[in-house]
Amino acid sequence: MLIATDLDGTFLSPDATVSPRNRAAVEAAEAAGIRVVPVTGRAIGGLRIIGPVFHQHALVCNGAVGIDMSTGETLFTETMSARTVKSYVDHITAELPEVVFCAEVGDSSVFLVEEGYDDIVPAFESENDPAEHVLVSREELCSSEAVKLMIVHPTVPAPDIYQLSRRLRVPGVHATWAGFTVAEAGPVDVTKASGLERICQLLGEDRADVVALGDGANDVEMLQWAGTSYAMGGAKPEAITAADRCAPSCDEDGFAVVVEELLASR
Repeated sequence: MLIATDLDGTFLSPDATVSPRNRAAVEAAEAAGIRVVPVTGRAIGGLRIIGPVFHQHALVCNGAVGIDMSTGETLFTETMSARTVKSYVDHITAELPEVVFCAEVGDSSVFLVEEGYDDIVPAFESENDPAEHVLVSREELCSSEAVKLMIVHPTVPAPDIYQLSRRLRVPGVHATWAGFTVAEAGPVDVTKASGLERICQLLGEDRADVVALGDGANDVEMLQWAGTSYAMGGAKPEAITAADRCAPSCDEDGFAVVVEELLASR
């Protein structure tokens, strides 16, 4: 068995910390020989900042980057080409002239940000997903491969940008949204599900034995792919539709409730 869990809104408490009960649930699962894999839209820094909770494998950037937590080794990265980045940026800008972009590059520890990006994104979101921010021009940003793009606008909210991105269907791009201030875009066909499938292949885990938990639009593919899936209390409607079952919310330690039930049933 492998348990795949989203972080924000699923595993983490509303204040972005790890509850004692959820931490104990990870330890109990690992002691029982069950792998627990965080699968998050956060960058690598946003995973590391929560501390040494997970000890085996992890996926960040919505499945674009796989990590061996025991060694710190990057197992794989999936990127959008610079040509695809430019095409996407041009298409969105044509619809929203004041839009501002950030490109996560490499293993996602570096963010290439345009002027104004850090003024729009709330400080707590940047603190929860820390990286080295490098101020670049639009030309520089569009000359780089990216594991993920983040998109903001001074007045247009992220859900609207996300829906625009979906309507435009720019070739080579998969649009999503994690529920925060930024809309997101990654390489086409790269989702939490595709990254999880790669991890399972590396570990010899069967899809039917994967239990996934999530709450956001960027969890939909993972919830549909896993053998058994749970949408958290308060999840986005599309996550609830995609999941097999419902779990208590993150502020009720829903992750731990599910894990405790799984362990009790073995």
